[in-house]
Amino acid sequence: MGFYILFLLLMTVLVGISYFYPTKQKTIEIVILVVLVFFSGFRKRIGTDYDSYVAWYLKGTRDSDFECGFLFIMKVFRYFNLNPAFLFFFFSFLTCCLVYLGIKNYTSNSNIALLFFVMIPSLYLTSFTLVRQSFSMAIAFYAFYYLINKKYLIYLGLMLIGISFHKSLIVPFILFIVVFQYVNRINEYFICVMLVLSYLLSKFGFVYVFDILFKNSRYSYYFSAQNIEMNPLKLILLNLECILILYYFKRLKKNYSYHHYLIILYSLSIIFVNLLSEMYEMSRIANYFRIFGIIVIADLILLEVNRKRLVLFSFFYILYFGAFINGLLTDIKINNNKAPTFIPYKSLIISIRSNP
Repeated sequence: MGFYILFLLLMTVLVGISYFYPTKQKTIEIVILVVLVFFSGFRKRIGTDYDSYVAWYLKGTRDSDFECGFLFIMKVFRYFNLNPAFLFFFFSFLTCCLVYLGIKNYTSNSNIALLFFVMIPSLYLTSFTLVRQSFSMAIAFYAFYYLINKKYLIYLGLMLIGISFHKSLIVPFILFIVVFQYVNRINEYFICVMLVLSYLLSKFGFVYVFDILFKNSRYSYYFSAQNIEMNPLKLILLNLECILILYYFKRLKKNYSYHHYLIILYSLSIIFVNLLSEMYEMSRIANYFRIFGIIVIADLILLEVNRKRLVLFSFFYILYFGAFINGLLTDIKINNNKAPTFIPYKSLIISIRSNP
């Protein structure tokens, strides 16, 4: 655990340097990106699905089941007889780079956004486990910029590439277009109503509709083996955070070009979490929308000045520092030595012992 805390502190110090010394911002951005790629790309047996990916790559046991893009990459790596470690580095590198490029498109406060990308456990840490989906999430995050700037062919091409790695990207592919088309009809009051409605629907068992729809498919795994309800406290905190951001809705919309779209997409992540809270594994679809929150949070913090800015930063930092630590502890509890865990951190290059 100590190593991960030091890692977060390093990220915080780097962001602090870029904040107080703006001339060093570009240099710090590159340093942070290199650290993120190094930390995730050279990991060794970290992430619930790590061993599964190794087996799929070496034995080809699911070649008939995977999307064509991921299968193509595996076949290329197999052709050159590359170690599975190259596969993990490849996806870590591209995921981090696409997120970085997306951040640069949406905001000038890139280092703060990168910090919260690391701290929100469903984003950076989850990419250690959900390799394909996290890569698709990064593509979608990057691609949405082209949709709102009406570069439709680039958007379409990027999203089709993303879908070729994880079919679940079809959901944001459609919803991104809906948000783009109807953005001016959606305000903070409508979003608040949807938050309440989604929570109520979850309590009436809405999620079990999917159990019926996918009963005899491979996706039935998510309804049987992983029927875990989300922590109620986490659900409350996520909704309260969303309400706080909606309080700033008009100011963010006025001061930043893309934030009407981004706040709606971020809010969709909370709506999905509410709807699917009875089955935690299914709520991973929210990650496609959750990532837009890092832009909203970064710009919201710098929207205020002096003491209010410090209060907002402290609030979000404490909230997600706790979420980061809780995510690590939950990983240990759920896997219980049945799958590779985050603690201790293990690297292909350096040997580090990080005790719980």
